Amino acid sequence: MIYKDVDNKESFLAVLEKMLALSGPGKRAQIERALRLMRAGIRGERASACLIDASLKDSTRTAVIHDLRLVAEDGEVAQIDHLLVHRMARFTVVNTRLFADGVKISERGEFLRWNGTESSFDGMPSPLDQNERHARVLRQVLETIGQGEAAIESLVLVAPDARVERPRRFDTSLVMKPEQFMERLNKSLEGTPIVSALGGLLKSGTGDSIGDIAKKLVQLHQPSATDFLARFGIRREAAQSSVPSAAAALCFTHPQ
Repeated sequence: MIYKDVDNKESFLAVLEKMLALSGPGKRAQIERALRLMRAGIRGERASACLIDASLKDSTRTAVIHDLRLVAEDGEVAQIDHLLVHRMARFTVVNTRLFADGVKISERGEFLRWNGTESSFDGMPSPLDQNERHARVLRQVLETIGQGEAAIESLVLVAPDARVERPRRFDTSLVMKPEQFMERLNKSLEGTPIVSALGGLLKSGTGDSIGDIAKKLVQLHQPSATDFLARFGIRREAAQSSVPSAAAALCFTHPQ
């Protein structure tokens, strides 16, 4: 069952588009790149949401939360693209990366995104490292709702046509395409025992244990434009104006 959909980010795009129209030569290239990356990120997030929803929207064994921003007590933030809550209080954190222009992963685990404009690879934050932070924040938040012993798995989902150059030695098995992701997810759900590791029997309906956990997490969602817009000197208030909602979610099989 779906407990939260992807947030509408069109207002953030509108702010950057307005800035682009008013920008001088010094800022234009930076804003154009930010717009390009943000649009790609939104497409990827919607595509993976479409994929997940198609398989789990009617599930009584998994609750789905899209676009969840959690803040731990120490102020650390996790912007989780997709969170799956399974029976036995198991969680899957899914980090979406479209990588439309290709990505290379080095032997040291560094992620390099292809920059077509400059015909070169640019460094980027590792989505695997981001997932570790997301899992750490999620763990802290889960402790506040009595789920501190939960098992957390983190995966990076890329587009099916993404060009990923993988190293020989560094383990990239957690970076996967949709067919691998769904195969792993289905095997994981099929192998879930009825009795939990603590000996307790969790109810299978999402209106019970799983649903209660999902609802509590959604209540803790703290949306913010600041994380993305702050580096352009944009105050949060600038992105508050209402903008028509985006088109329906884009599936990986029907990219635009």
